[in-house]
Amino acid sequence: MSAHMRKRHTRQAKNVICMHHAGAIYKFPKKVAERYRVDDESVSVEDVFKDINDAYSKPGALLRGIRVREGLTQVKLAKLLKVTQSDISQMENGTRSIGRNIAMRIEKLFDVNYRSFLS
Repeated sequence: MSAHMRKRHTRQAKNVICMHHAGAIYKFPKKVAERYRVDDESVSVEDVFKDINDAYSKPGALLRGIRVREGLTQVKLAKLLKVTQSDISQMENGTRSIGRNIAMRIEKLFDVNYRSFLS
């Protein structure tokens, strides 16, 4: 391989943890990763992320996770779902439920079962 074709060596940041899963690489700040460290493999996902589900409601946490995964702001997601940014904020924070119509729009856009968003 010629010199100009070689990949540049990059140094990994000391405050970041990389995780490989299903062919993708995920980077987490160490502070975040430590909060969800599990020493017992029998602990359920619900127990690990209980603080997130309690703070945001399970459908709200899922909506926020999809939005972050897709790299969308609340404003951009609101436009896609034909609601206001305030509606998205309230749904993510659990102060407004995600109705069936909006859940079905989410399913259509992101290929996630709409029933996951119904409380």
